Amino acid sequence: MVNGYGAARRLRGPENIPANDTVMATVVCSNCGQRFAIRHDPALRNEELARKQATWVEDQLVWDHIQERKHHGTIELPDLQ
Repeated sequence: MVNGYGAARRLRGPENIPANDTVMATVVCSNCGQRFAIRHDPALRNEELARKQATWVEDQLVWDHIQERKHHGTIELPDLQ
């Protein structure tokens, strides 16, 4: 895990998800269709935080396209509580 607040990792298939992480939400880029999983450590699961983080990731993906840059493979998630 990147930090205590989880990470969004680009999905290429189910093999991308480590067994020790829990996928809380999946975000799909509205421009290119790339999928990202919002992942939390199982001991630190927080559904409300995951919903806020998913909205934040959606905004970051839009911003990537505005700035004409590629999406990162892993996005460190902020504490939005």
